[in-house]
Amino acid sequence: MDELGYYLGLHPLGALSIVLSTVLLYFAFAAVLAHAGQRMFASPSSLDLAVVTVLGAIVGRAILGQVPTLSGGLLALGTLFGLESLAGRVRRSERVRWGNRHRAAAVMVSGEIDRAEMDRHHLDDTTLWSVLRAAGVRSPDEVALVILEPNGRFSFLRAGEPVHPAALTGVLNAPALLARLSGTP
Repeated sequence: MDELGYYLGLHPLGALSIVLSTVLLYFAFAAVLAHAGQRMFASPSSLDLAVVTVLGAIVGRAILGQVPTLSGGLLALGTLFGLESLAGRVRRSERVRWGNRHRAAAVMVSGEIDRAEMDRHHLDDTTLWSVLRAAGVRSPDEVALVILEPNGRFSFLRAGEPVHPAALTGVLNAPALLARLSGTP
């Protein structure tokens, strides 16, 4: 019975170490995803998925310490959910304070690929054309805008159809994009 208590229980120092390691690893993992996350979600290769899986396993194991216990796992989950809730509130307050943070970016405008945005997000033509083919695009002339969204997905707007300004809410350089689409300098 003592063995069952050993795997279910948790000492105060162990609880503190789980909370501390969860907080530190949460911020480290968030920094990694902030740097490469949007690109990884835009075009997840098998290697990207394997790396994220391995990172998750390493982080999970590091959080739980030498002997993973049920109570330690529950404490780590509670800490992670608390941190994510807090991070969500911070992100919302930043959006209110700074306006829309413009994290979405146009990677193709009026049939022309924006090389600077593609490079900034570490994307290549293969990824872009894969998305365009999936949308039924046969020629760059059919494209008004391709937008890389904050979640890594692509949005596609067809050429020849009017674009309402609200459709570009949250997109970097939205006024300039609208002017370029309408043909005004």
